[in-house]
Amino acid sequence: MRKILFLVVSSLVVTACGNVPQAFTAQVPTSGPIQQGEQVSGSNVDQFIRVIARPPRPDMTATEVVQGFLDASASFADDHAVAREYLTRPANDQWDSTSQVVVYEGAPVFSESGLNVEFEAPQAGAIGPNGRYRVDEPGAGFSTTFRLISTDEGLRIDELPDGLVLSQTDVDRAFRSYALYFFDPSFEILVPDSRMIPVVGPGLATTLVRRLLEGPNAWLRPAVRTGFPDGVDLNIDAVLVDAGVAQVDLDASAQLADDASRQALSQQLVWTLRQLTDVQAVNLTAAGQPLFVPGVANPQPRDAWPSVDPSGLEADAAAYVASTIGVRQLVEGGTRPVDGQAGTRDPLLANIAIAESGVRIAGIDVEGQTWSGALVPEASLFSLPAVKEPVGLAFDGVDDLWIVDLSGNLTLYSPTGRSFPIEVGGLASGDVIRAAIPSRDGTRAALLVESGPRTNLLLARIVRTSPTGRVGIEVQEPIRVESKLVEVVDVAWSSADSLAVLGSESVGTLQVIDVSIGRGSLFTQGAPEGPVSLAAAPGLPTLVAAADGVIYDNTSGTWSGRVNASSPAYPG
Repeated sequence: MRKILFLVVSSLVVTACGNVPQAFTAQVPTSGPIQQGEQVSGSNVDQFIRVIARPPRPDMTATEVVQGFLDASASFADDHAVAREYLTRPANDQWDSTSQVVVYEGAPVFSESGLNVEFEAPQAGAIGPNGRYRVDEPGAGFSTTFRLISTDEGLRIDELPDGLVLSQTDVDRAFRSYALYFFDPSFEILVPDSRMIPVVGPGLATTLVRRLLEGPNAWLRPAVRTGFPDGVDLNIDAVLVDAGVAQVDLDASAQLADDASRQALSQQLVWTLRQLTDVQAVNLTAAGQPLFVPGVANPQPRDAWPSVDPSGLEADAAAYVASTIGVRQLVEGGTRPVDGQAGTRDPLLANIAIAESGVRIAGIDVEGQTWSGALVPEASLFSLPAVKEPVGLAFDGVDDLWIVDLSGNLTLYSPTGRSFPIEVGGLASGDVIRAAIPSRDGTRAALLVESGPRTNLLLARIVRTSPTGRVGIEVQEPIRVESKLVEVVDVAWSSADSLAVLGSESVGTLQVIDVSIGRGSLFTQGAPEGPVSLAAAPGLPTLVAAADGVIYDNTSGTWSGRVNASSPAYPG
């Protein structure tokens, strides 16, 4: 109990240290009995500090009432019960707290005019009603007005915007990012659809399954598929977790699903629910009756479906580097030459990309010529003479090569040597693509886009309009996934829902920064001196090539030199 009390009190003391009015901060109760708190589990995901919301006082000013309401609205207990005490009855009946969450940063500014209070603050983003987080443009602001009236109990808010207005700190405390899993168009690999879910509220298992059945978010929907037949819903609107088994009872329409659909929806359910530490298996039924799924017993263990792993990597995936004696594969204790012509000095490749299969390579040699070929014994490399002034190259999930040229044109080259332009929509006039890195599931692309003096990191969806995936590819609707980076020089997929970026948050030293796609947060890892490029992959160390001709990693906690080489690459 002592540990729990210390966490709560420490948080409140830190919050009160800023230049925030007293009524806007949670307060430590000065009276009342001491009660036993809930046990804090050992999982970092489950640990959070519950907000102690204060009800209104009769003598509060208009600004203090609004401050108190916003403070109390950070408590999700009983549908924001304490926050609703700051509202008149009509306002309480009309206020929809679930419509969205505006997320602001820094200290807000309140302006009082009679019984109207205007709120202004820098806006970091917003969480939609389905839990999807949207990052706002740098410099975005949010303002709204609260209208109050005088009542017998003191001033109360009578008009206010729907939704919640929460600080970034409140969001970090009250929400967690979870992925809903859908499929790539070929139903071969799962794709995460990250959502922000309140920690306090309906059971997490129930919330995740409800959202999964609703389908992917509108932005991702054209790029993914689901195994759930149209109209399938929960038979009982709850997913109970008993002795480590999540009980998912779908309605009777699920019985109409064919074997392939039953497997696919099972894979989506198991991978979505296995994020919860208390779920060890999923028991799947339809209208109370067991739902037979080929290839797996019921309940389905949390590790039942490894073949659709969202990481998209083979178990023996390794890193590759370009050296002065040819392309090498990193192995324990050093390197070994790759098979085929790529392992020689002719041509001498200086910038490389490796296909997800691990059997194809592409590279730009020291004279700027682009080459491609297989990584098998006796295989030759073939030049791509049609490529003019390449600046970036990457493989997508079907061993096709994406190349960006100096003019910002994006072109696909198939293993047969045919080429197709890839249309990129949604960019502003004058923007130029400098890199396009498809995700390993082939549904999204990380873009580095030069816009005036800055190079921005964007995320776009990949829509394939043909069965082969090699013609009719469109890269659509680029969106921001962060708003703090002022310089970005390289990007790689560190997991299915995060990006490793070589960039900086202010003018100065480049660092390796992990960007969470689901919540727009940044985790800085530092970097060796003079970083030039990087490589990243799920579960594998991030590699950085530096200006001194050495490849570094930070598996030991500090950036240590591993091999003399350049252009690190993981299969992708």
